[in-house]
Amino acid sequence: MIIREEKLTSEKLEDFHAGLMTDAYLYFGAKVEAGGTSFTLWVPEVEGVKVVLFNPHTGEKKTYVMDRMLHDDTIWQTFVAEDFTGFSYIYEILLPNGELLEKSDPYARQGEMRPNTKSVIPEQSLHEWNESAMQLKEGIAENHFEKPMAIYELHIGTWKRNKQGAFMNYRELAHELVPYVKSMGFTHIEIMPITEHPLDESWGYQATGYFAPTIRYGTADDLKYFVSACTENGIGLFLDWIPGHFCSDAFALSLFNGKPLYEESRADRRVNPDWGTLNFDIRKGEVVSFLLSSARYWIEEFKFDGFRMDAVITQLFIPNDESLAFNDEGKNFLKTLVASLKKKFPAIILIAEDAWNHPKVTHEADEGGVGFDYKWNFGWMHDTLEYMKKPSLERPDNHSKMNFSLMYHYDERYILAFSHDEVVHGEKSLLNKLPGTLMEKFAQLRLLLGFWITHPGKKLLFMGQEFGHFDEWEFKPQLDWASLETEPHKRVALFMKDLLMLYKNELALHQLDEHPDGFSWLDADNHEQSVISFVRRGRNLQDECVILCNFSHNNYPDFRVGVPQAGEYREVFSSASSQYGGTEEIAAFPVPVENVEADGQEKSIVIPLKEYTMSIWKMSEKRSEVD
Repeated sequence: MIIREEKLTSEKLEDFHAGLMTDAYLYFGAKVEAGGTSFTLWVPEVEGVKVVLFNPHTGEKKTYVMDRMLHDDTIWQTFVAEDFTGFSYIYEILLPNGELLEKSDPYARQGEMRPNTKSVIPEQSLHEWNESAMQLKEGIAENHFEKPMAIYELHIGTWKRNKQGAFMNYRELAHELVPYVKSMGFTHIEIMPITEHPLDESWGYQATGYFAPTIRYGTADDLKYFVSACTENGIGLFLDWIPGHFCSDAFALSLFNGKPLYEESRADRRVNPDWGTLNFDIRKGEVVSFLLSSARYWIEEFKFDGFRMDAVITQLFIPNDESLAFNDEGKNFLKTLVASLKKKFPAIILIAEDAWNHPKVTHEADEGGVGFDYKWNFGWMHDTLEYMKKPSLERPDNHSKMNFSLMYHYDERYILAFSHDEVVHGEKSLLNKLPGTLMEKFAQLRLLLGFWITHPGKKLLFMGQEFGHFDEWEFKPQLDWASLETEPHKRVALFMKDLLMLYKNELALHQLDEHPDGFSWLDADNHEQSVISFVRRGRNLQDECVILCNFSHNNYPDFRVGVPQAGEYREVFSSASSQYGGTEEIAAFPVPVENVEADGQEKSIVIPLKEYTMSIWKMSEKRSEVD
C-alpha cells in the first residue's frame, strides 16, 4: 500500500502550486495515520471548511472544523484522534457570500454506491503483489512495437452479469473474463473508465473520483485481484482514463469554491456542449498536479500496463473553436503528463484517442511531438466502415477509401480501433452495418475483420463484435451471449479465434508495423473488381504474405495476382472457408508461379478468389531433392 503519512513541506507546496507534484495523493485527502485520521484539502478564497463524517453503522454525524495551513491559506487541514476507517464524509465549504457548499473529496480513494455521492475512507489494502507475476509485466511490454497487439475493449457492467443478474465484481470478472480473452487470443484488455462516476449510462466518461475505482464493481483490493489475474495469464491491461474533462455534477469538482476552480476559467473554453462536461483548467498548477498525480496513482497503486487517454482533442485543439486551431497550452500539458509517466514507469504504454489531424502525436518530445506510443486511427476506421456499408455495386466508385490510409500510415504509430463509439447510438453493430442477406453480412464481417488484421497497425475490437453481435450496444444487462448457441455466431467466434492466432503466428502481420518495409501494394487501384492486393513482410523473406481482399459480390475463379518470389504459393488462410460459414475449402495444392507480369511484378499466380473474401498466400517451403 503506497498511502502513508506524509507532510506538506514548503518544497512540496511549491511543487504542488507549480504543477510539478506527481504524488499529491500522499498529502491530500483523508489519511488514517498512527493515532487518528487527518484531512487535507486545497480550496482557495473561502471563509471556512468543515469535514462532516457519518458512522456507517449508526448514521451518527460528526463535524470537525478545519484550519488553514500556517504558511498557505489555500490549504485546510485537521487531525482527529480517531480511526474513521469505513466512515463516509463530505466537506462543508463556507463561501464569502455566506453560501454553504457540500463537496466530495477530490482525492477520495473510495466513493459511496450511487446514487449516494459522499466520499468514503477505505480499509487498508491487504493485497500482496506476486513478484514473479509482476516480472511478467516486463515481458508483456517489452518491444511492443514489433509484437502483435490485439486489444479487447469492454464495459465491465454490460459485458456479462453474474447469476443474480447484478454487475460482476472485479474478482468474478477475473474468473470469467480473463480465461475468455485468453482463449480467444486477444493480447490486451482495455476497460472503459472505472474512475468513480454518478451515472451508469455515462459509461464512466463523466468522472467525479479521479483516485477512486468505482465501488459498483467492488473494492480497490478486488480490482488488484483482477489486475493480478490478467498479469498471471500474460494479458496486458489498459485503463481508459480521462485527462481532459470531468463531470459537471455539483457535489464534486464543479465550482468547487463557488466559482471555476478545477474547470476552465475562460467561459468559451469551459463546457463541452456535446457531452455536458467541463474542461480542466490546465493553466493552474494545482490542477496539473492533481492530474499528474491521478495518472501516477492508477499505475503505481493498481499496476495497469498503460492508459488509453480519452478526448485528447479537448487539449490538442482549442475547445469550441470552429477553426480547429492548435492549442499549445494543451499540447504542453500532455507532453508534461506523458513525460512524467514515462520517467516514473518507462515500460508504460500510452495511447491517445484520435487526435484529428494534429501532427506528431506519437513522436518524441525532442522531435516536436507529444510522446504517446500510439493513437487511434479514426480516419481509417471511418473510411473503411463508410465503404463497407455501401452495396457491392456502389463500391467501385468509393474504392479510394480502402487505400487512402497507406498515404499517411507511417506518419504516426496507429491502432486500428473498432471501438464502442462505432456500435452505439444508432450506428448499429459491425455485422448489422453491412448490406445484403444475413449470409452476405456474415461473409462481409469476416472480410472486414480479415482486412483489419492484415492492415498495418495494432488492433482494438469492442466486446461482442468477436462473435458477430447483431444488435448495437446499449446499456442493457449484458451482451447477447445466447446468440453463440446458433451456428452463424459460433462460426464467427471460431473465425475470430483463428484469425487472432494467425495474427500472432505470422510475423509479417505485426513485426514491421511501423516500418514502410513491412508493406507494399500489389494493386491498390482495382476498383473495377473491388479487389485490393498487397504484401506484408517481416524481417525474414520466408515470412512474406500475399493478401487479397475481394469486396465484391462477384466470384473470380481465375484471378491473376503478381507475386514477388519464384516457386509455388499455398493458401494459408481464407475467410470463405466452410468452417467459418463460407462455401470453400482452403486450396489443397500449391499454385505454381508463372512468368507472367502482373501488378508490377515479373511473376504471378492464378488463384480462385471467392466473393467477399480475404485470402492469404505464402511461398511453399522448398523441399529437398530427396523429398
